[in-house]
Amino acid sequence: MRLSTNLFFQRGLDSLQTSQSRLDKIQLMLTKQTKILSPADDPIGNSQVLALNEKIGQNEQFERNSVTLENNLRREESVLNSITDSIQKARTLAVQAGNASYDQTNRKAIASELRNIEASIFDLTNAQDESGEYIFAGYQNRIQPMEFNDANQAYEYVGDQGQRTIQLSPTLYLPANDPGSRAFSNVSKRVDFELTGGNNFIEKVEVTDRDALIADTEARIDAGDSTDFTVTFTGPNDYEISDGTNTVTGTVTDGKVEYNGMTLELNPDNMPTTGDSFSYSIGEPVSRNLLTQIRDLATALEESGPESKGFHESEIAFALDDFNTVISDLTDTQASVGARLNVMDNAKLSNADIEIVNKKARADISDVDYSEAVTDLVKNETIYSAAQQVFTRISRLSLFDYL
Repeated sequence: MRLSTNLFFQRGLDSLQTSQSRLDKIQLMLTKQTKILSPADDPIGNSQVLALNEKIGQNEQFERNSVTLENNLRREESVLNSITDSIQKARTLAVQAGNASYDQTNRKAIASELRNIEASIFDLTNAQDESGEYIFAGYQNRIQPMEFNDANQAYEYVGDQGQRTIQLSPTLYLPANDPGSRAFSNVSKRVDFELTGGNNFIEKVEVTDRDALIADTEARIDAGDSTDFTVTFTGPNDYEISDGTNTVTGTVTDGKVEYNGMTLELNPDNMPTTGDSFSYSIGEPVSRNLLTQIRDLATALEESGPESKGFHESEIAFALDDFNTVISDLTDTQASVGARLNVMDNAKLSNADIEIVNKKARADISDVDYSEAVTDLVKNETIYSAAQQVFTRISRLSLFDYL
């Protein structure tokens, strides 16, 4: 068989290129630490690796989500603790204000402290995270959730009821916030009371049954009836209460006139006689939140006069009830935050275990066996070197060397 010079050199070059290609592939496998350099190397293994990479990437996102969720919940927990501490202080002050030995000067001093607590809680309810988003605004986290309405001199929650969720696993979503409406927005309803005539007959005004008073007032407003009342004394101990349309009668008991959850204590130094009267007005019941309750309590303690003489005592009683309610609500919210943190910790552990399993499965399929790869590298380097030497020697052969 005759071999042309071109064919001889071409076959030699092909042999060297094949050896070089094998050597390059092994070196690339060692560099990239994978034995699947292209889908053609292992089609099934390549598809499995792609699926595992997607799961691992998803798991890494869940880990980042866990960090975000923990930061949000820890921040909220801290703010809720501060609000609770402030309410506890306000509650202590309310108890002190109910001390019968305190005069108006003492009550005004307490009111001043309550104003400071009011300002502090207002700031806390509008707390923001590191990106400037409001913690307690619900979905509307770019809008300040708690505002003061100058028109009605009350605080208003303008956020919504939403809870933003963060995904921690393919099926687990946890709320990352709590709306202010849940924690400290609506606390109770209240009514405004005003003596409109005959003030000198009244020693003290007290709300003894807030629910009954609110229910009666709301029913009157719904029916279109008046909430202005006139109390006329028809005898030494008898009286009539009229709203201009309806009239009820009653008897003075222990120097008190009682009607629909209210007790009006008569002035013992100026007891009304037959034909005397006084009048009062009840405002429409309005919902209050924590801040408005503190503000109203401070206002009641600052005021003096017949209509506030006993009304601030009722305000203190209402405030104590409302403070207890808010503390209970905050405790429930804090418990919910703690429960979510526990669930998050369990999810993090589960995700970590899953990530270990997925990475091991990927390594079993695609990672290079370094001992085997280095052995192949040395072997192919030897083959390549030998091929070079053989080609060099054979290419020098000539028929003239044997003549």
